[in-house]
Amino acid sequence: MGVTCVLRWKNANGKPNFNFIQDHVRTGAWGITCKVYRDASPRAKQGTDKLMYQVSLSQHRDKVFVMVDGGVVVEAERELEGVLGKLKNLWILRQNHAIDGGSCYEVGDFTIRAANIILGGNYKGLLLEVEYRPLSTPNAATPLIEEFVRNIMPANAELSYQIESDYEKVGLSARVFSPAHTAYQYMTLMRRDGLL
Repeated sequence: MGVTCVLRWKNANGKPNFNFIQDHVRTGAWGITCKVYRDASPRAKQGTDKLMYQVSLSQHRDKVFVMVDGGVVVEAERELEGVLGKLKNLWILRQNHAIDGGSCYEVGDFTIRAANIILGGNYKGLLLEVEYRPLSTPNAATPLIEEFVRNIMPANAELSYQIESDYEKVGLSARVFSPAHTAYQYMTLMRRDGLL
């Protein structure tokens, strides 16, 4: 796996801008699922409730990635979803957003995954995941990814993203990029942009 950057094209206007991305070579379908759980334990009733974020990536079907209130990101088997469904006395599902119907594209050393964000029937922009395959060190591909994004996006595109992060503060490696790093970027983007 290479290094990825998750970004949102905030002022995209649906199908025309999605088609703009589709002008590249399509290689397959893609999507993600983001869930937010609210703490239902007795301490939550005392005003200290926590939120747990869960991300599932279609390219890693057997895994889910979980983080509680900006803490450590944990990679788990897909069975965790069933366990959480049975722990209603500890965690209550607050939001569930499936962003699917997306596509994958290969452009040189880059893979682009793109899908429209539709939440509650409202269009919220275009979600893009840009992966630079030759590198696997977090934060090392920042200039390459930024240049690539500038070259493929229109000049007036309003983008929301943060390529570099202090991954070690959430228990992720600073030396080897993994799917958990990508999931953390989704959690951060969704929280920062108020989508979760």
